Amino acid sequence: MFRLMCCLSSLIALFFVRHALGSQEKVPNSAAKPLAPFAVFIGDWDCAGTFASSGKSIAAHLSFKYDLDERWILFRHDDKPPFSYHALSEWGWDAAHMEFAMLVQDSTGGLRSFRSAGLRERKVIWEGDALQSAKPADQRFVFETIDSTHFQVSYFRQTDGNWRLVDSSTCSK
Repeated sequence: MFRLMCCLSSLIALFFVRHALGSQEKVPNSAAKPLAPFAVFIGDWDCAGTFASSGKSIAAHLSFKYDLDERWILFRHDDKPPFSYHALSEWGWDAAHMEFAMLVQDSTGGLRSFRSAGLRERKVIWEGDALQSAKPADQRFVFETIDSTHFQVSYFRQTDGNWRLVDSSTCSK
């Protein structure tokens, strides 16, 4: 009986240890702050740029702020008149896939999902498409830091296997 109790106790202890070790997130840099590499974007930004095909000017206000114990960044994009595009996005760490995830909801009713390896050589490259799309990623956002008060954001679409620039803006604090 004593041997059975010891064996049962060992199995229960092993279960709890395995469960505790298996549930730990594998996050880049720091488990407490997986989004720390994106801190350079936190704040309010005014952006100006152009559409690649027409050369027409565009302007927008962007804001980034931490939420949910700094596990997510809420990113809001608001075009300035005469344009009226608005979007709300969330940037977070997807421990199951070991990559960053961005969800985008916009004023056209769109819902898109993007993935990124993170900030590499001053750039964050997000690739994805409509959430329910079965096709491979055909949209890309590139956020490139210039210095502590400037970054460039560019939007690309993939057609015929080639990435084509749609628009690009430089943002300032």
